[in-house]
Amino acid sequence: MATETDQQILVLGVGNVLLTDEGLGVRVVHELIARYDFPDNVKLVDGGVLGLSLTGTMMEADQVIVLDAVNGGDEPGTIYRFTWDAKPEHIQYKDSMHQIDLMETMALLPLMGDPPPVLILGVEFSDIDNWGLELTEAVEKAVEPLIELTLKELAELGVSATAKANPEKITNVFGHSR
Repeated sequence: MATETDQQILVLGVGNVLLTDEGLGVRVVHELIARYDFPDNVKLVDGGVLGLSLTGTMMEADQVIVLDAVNGGDEPGTIYRFTWDAKPEHIQYKDSMHQIDLMETMALLPLMGDPPPVLILGVEFSDIDNWGLELTEAVEKAVEPLIELTLKELAELGVSATAKANPEKITNVFGHSR
């Protein structure tokens, strides 16, 4: 296993950006890319709905942090933190096509070798059924706390993010400003 200074860390935002809150993970990865510089051992990836095609990228990492919208049954905007191996029973990963792909991807990783530990940082969604490029109000309010939690998790792994002097303003799940 790599040491804290040389371990390869993958921050993976997943979700369908066309389905409102489903694009949360992608949005947060774009926010991180727009606002911070990271050391070379940290890779930030917009995984969208790539599912099984992410296995190689995940297996290259020593630690994976997945950012995603999840169904835990709590109020929309609730932030969750759990490891994939210790996923709480009340967290459901069957409400969207990409989540089924994520489950299959996670099941496939051990067949490819020794998979990295996977930490899920998620937010309870409000709407993943309707077309829309904007997050719902409750989930939008969770974006900043989720960014802070992600930076905290990276700091605990020995990674310091440096705020950019001129960060971009991200306003939608595509990572674009208006």
